[in-house]
Amino acid sequence: MKKTEPSRLAPAFPTSLFAQLAEATNDVIIVTTPDMELPGPRIVYVNPAFTRLTGYTADEAIGRSPRMLQRSGTDRVTLDAIKRRLVAGLEVHEKLLNYAKGGERYWLDLRIVPLRDEVGKITHFAAIERDITMDKRRLDELEMVADRDGLTGIPNRRALLRVIESEIAVLRSRSTARPYGRDACLAFFDVDHFKSVNDAHGHGVGDAVLLGIADRLTENLRRSDALGRMGGEEFALWMPGVTLRDAQELVDRLRRIVSEQPFETPSGPVKVSVSIGVTAFQPIDNLVHLMNRADTAMYSAKKAGRNRVVALEGT
Repeated sequence: MKKTEPSRLAPAFPTSLFAQLAEATNDVIIVTTPDMELPGPRIVYVNPAFTRLTGYTADEAIGRSPRMLQRSGTDRVTLDAIKRRLVAGLEVHEKLLNYAKGGERYWLDLRIVPLRDEVGKITHFAAIERDITMDKRRLDELEMVADRDGLTGIPNRRALLRVIESEIAVLRSRSTARPYGRDACLAFFDVDHFKSVNDAHGHGVGDAVLLGIADRLTENLRRSDALGRMGGEEFALWMPGVTLRDAQELVDRLRRIVSEQPFETPSGPVKVSVSIGVTAFQPIDNLVHLMNRADTAMYSAKKAGRNRVVALEGT
């Protein structure tokens, strides 16, 4: 007689054990209804980890929308992307900023999966959320350090060029281009005879001068302007929303602010001047073209006698 093989089917796993897992995990679990239009989706379940993270009790959360955790700082683009995937019945994996009951900000690694019945209809969405606030803070700190000039604390070359390149992309994508020279301008600053300062007083004094220039420029910029140190004794200034004539006046005022008063250094007051080249963005420009033109204008200012501004129209 042939022996009967033991069944390969595992015994059923009771749903009550899933509930125990959800209650015990450190990850936040939220289950909602599937309706995406206001006032939905509505929360039908939260686990204790949700209360520990958000400060809301289950009674306070159930029946409300997860939008209760969102405020103006929550990225609208990410929220729209989440909604599109859920409407399409797809899983979601995003990082999202939310707000606790007391207003504290926290970052989530968020996964949302659709739950379906026997015929494949979506009955609920389940969100599994992990608090990554500390990881995000450490990453932000590392990015800030990487984007800052070590001496002056202002944005470094990489950070400033990233801002300029991003804004150029926006300017070039506008459906109705403004007249040439009305959108933004770029200026390069170079400290005159800076090698002589280092040779005469030492690099510590030179560093004090560069730090003083960065501070003085920063204190006198418009809120919309972006200043960065390009390296050595060279700085750059991005000025959105100005004509070339306006930009020339702005940077000439900064030139006077730098040159009229000496800088305090370990060796006493040191007076320096800057040569500045400025040019206007044009719709045909890319970042390299714009920088080359500003650089050419700056060297023209130095050749013309230093301590002056030269403006260069695009070609």
